[in-house]
Amino acid sequence: MINKKEKLFDLTLLVPFMIITGISLIFIYSSSNVIANADFGNPFFFLQRQIIALSISLVACSIFLFIPISFYKENGLILLVLSSLLLGLVLIPGFGQEVNGARRWLAIGPINIQPSEIIKIFLPLYLCSYCLRRKDQLETSVKGFIKPIVITTLIALLLFLEPDYGNTAILFSIAICILFIGGAKISQLAILTIIFFIFLSVAIYFNPERLDRVLSFANPWDDMTGSDYQLINALIASVQGGISGLGIGESTQKYFFLPEAHTDFIFSIYLEETGAIGFLILFSCYLVILWRLFKLAENAKNQNYFFNSLIITSFALLFFVQTSLNIFVNLGVIPTKGLTLPFISYGRSSVIMNFIALAITLRASWEFRNKIK
Repeated sequence: MINKKEKLFDLTLLVPFMIITGISLIFIYSSSNVIANADFGNPFFFLQRQIIALSISLVACSIFLFIPISFYKENGLILLVLSSLLLGLVLIPGFGQEVNGARRWLAIGPINIQPSEIIKIFLPLYLCSYCLRRKDQLETSVKGFIKPIVITTLIALLLFLEPDYGNTAILFSIAICILFIGGAKISQLAILTIIFFIFLSVAIYFNPERLDRVLSFANPWDDMTGSDYQLINALIASVQGGISGLGIGESTQKYFFLPEAHTDFIFSIYLEETGAIGFLILFSCYLVILWRLFKLAENAKNQNYFFNSLIITSFALLFFVQTSLNIFVNLGVIPTKGLTLPFISYGRSSVIMNFIALAITLRASWEFRNKIK
């Protein structure tokens, strides 16, 4: 019999996510209505599509809430193989769709999916199950470390070929952290880190556009109408907000100045319209989410629910790493990488997979709090 003492819905976790989702809908419309009206004759075009994706997300979330965590322990490799096949199909002409020089989308009838968003969920899940099943080998031998390194590198290679350097960086970072928590030695993790930097260096050196972007990043004012255009307009939007912002809907940069204003650079529009006050609201939500996730992970580990702890930690890392990278890009701290802001940016595959990851995390939390094996 299932112990129902603890509720499935953790309000400490869900409330800030609900606030962020509300922010998302407001600012997807605010940042996209001008370009949507110009391109499609409908200022609500992107908002409507996001609401449909959000509705699908809630259905998917409801389904995944009822899947036992043991399922991922037993079928992690199968899920990884299936998602890797989708990632490989993207590279095949006729299957993958190329947009802005990158082949990242897979057309299935009228639906476009982004397999990199799927692999970001199922690779960490597989690594979590591997750390549980091969804990002794991982801690004591090189052999136990080779398999996850090879798998992570092959998947990174597929992402590299799209190219999708941002998600490659995210997956490597999360893989290193999960394997470290799972018991891998520092010397072993150094190998994975070296592989990551080799990938990064090759990606930059042999891509003139990427190399130019990195070199110009050191001085973003030397090519204001070229490679630095997007960063400069993002910085203008961020600074214009001041303390209280220009007001919701009052952004000037969304008037065809800032490209990708509703996706990669929605954070800049958010700052422009809400200012430092808006940033504090969003930052407070992030702090509550991360505090709760790491608290749950720690409690699960203390109660010997090692797999549940790793799953919660992997979601926290995925959320934290991608959020940090997107904000750093918007503020000009690192070069642009083409990453969305989780739970806020426009992106149907992104929002669906984010909510699936949240559902898996809620299930992992609920099971250990109710002592369910």
